[in-house]
Amino acid sequence: MHMNRRNVLKALTLGAGTFALTPFRAPLKANPKEPLRNFIFCYFQGGWDHLLCLDPRDPNSADFKDSNSKNSKIMLDWDRCDLGGGRSKFNVDLVQPSGSNIAFGPVMESFANNHFQDSCVVRGISMDTVSHQVGRRYFITGKMPQGSNANGSSIPTQIVAEQGDLSIIPNLSVRVETYNQGHQAFASGLRVSSVDDLLSTLKDGPSSPKNEMRKLLEAYRRDVPDCDPVSLNADGLMTLLKDAQKKSRVLVDSNLGKLFNFNDTSNSELAALKKRYRIPSSLSSTQAQAAMAYQAIKYQVAQCVSIEIARGLDTHGPEWSTLQPQRLYDGFELLDTLVTDLKQTPHPLKPSKTLFDYTTILCFSEFTRTTLINSRDGRDHSLVNSALLIGAGVPSNKVIGASSKFGMNPEAISPVTGEIDTGSDAVVLTPKLVLASVMDNAGYDIKNFRLNEGLPCFKPES
Repeated sequence: MHMNRRNVLKALTLGAGTFALTPFRAPLKANPKEPLRNFIFCYFQGGWDHLLCLDPRDPNSADFKDSNSKNSKIMLDWDRCDLGGGRSKFNVDLVQPSGSNIAFGPVMESFANNHFQDSCVVRGISMDTVSHQVGRRYFITGKMPQGSNANGSSIPTQIVAEQGDLSIIPNLSVRVETYNQGHQAFASGLRVSSVDDLLSTLKDGPSSPKNEMRKLLEAYRRDVPDCDPVSLNADGLMTLLKDAQKKSRVLVDSNLGKLFNFNDTSNSELAALKKRYRIPSSLSSTQAQAAMAYQAIKYQVAQCVSIEIARGLDTHGPEWSTLQPQRLYDGFELLDTLVTDLKQTPHPLKPSKTLFDYTTILCFSEFTRTTLINSRDGRDHSLVNSALLIGAGVPSNKVIGASSKFGMNPEAISPVTGEIDTGSDAVVLTPKLVLASVMDNAGYDIKNFRLNEGLPCFKPES
């Protein structure tokens, strides 16, 4: 759906899963000396192959040679992979920089070399589904869907609901589903399908009233009492619509579009971003989304940003050997650039610190792909998964969880150490436990998950 202002207002009446706009209010923070925690959620769409990235196996080990695949139940087949586009073939080996406690897959070389010390890789997550919709919504909300329907609010919505209405677009989501079940409207995600759509939302449409007419309309709305407010506003809908009109006006009048028009070559900052993120002319690209996330955090436009940093990973056929590594490689290169920019940018409220010091990043996919190559030379859907945590409130240079050495099934782990354990208190990781732990570390309520606290192994080092 093209996201113009009419659609923005229309979406208000659609209920859960859509977004709503409310008047912007000045920040009110309990501790004004400490900047707000920001969150960026990076979705790898389609089901990533975590053998290539977050949960690899050593190709030099005899255990994982193709000739031993009947025993190991794993076929790496990395020698078939091609990055395409005239790029040199990646090094078909594990990536483990000096000092790293994490072994990364070959598509993560640039990210691993630059940011391993600020990363936490989570392995052996049990998804209990191989459905794209169910897996995606499980990781977006932290709750197993009811059928294929989302069960509860998305994590950014829950976070913003606790933080408060502290920015002009508190919850911004590009090509990632967003849900609000029971929270105030300001916490709902403003969902657009591209940066182009965001630009359209942030400016007047071609048929919008001119200045003089707008002044007359605003005066009329201000001076004329509501018609029968008791019956028409019994459920608060009229108040919601009026509030939405006000914030829509704030969005347009703020001239925020200038921050995200990466095709504006007359602006040196935007031109540099376009080059650094390799943004093509189409602002529907993953590159444009990553740059948008950086700008939204840098200029305090949003508190939570969700983006689709890689897409088209559902590789069941021979395209697995080309599209999967190419798109994963590109996605992690974008992540590398985004994290680097956050690290190099002073925080506007605390110049001695950087944006990165107050930003938590979660990278996820709906599931991973099977360990064996199928009859079509690709990989199908697997019940196991991995995730990547980076930044504030994250244990650094650490692996939490594990999949079994052979077959890659989720292993039970100690909730304290995060290592494989068979004790009575051992747990198998799920999206719920991962997301609840991230929220708990940031100081947010997790009783919605029927938990009192997150897993101790997710606590950052003091």
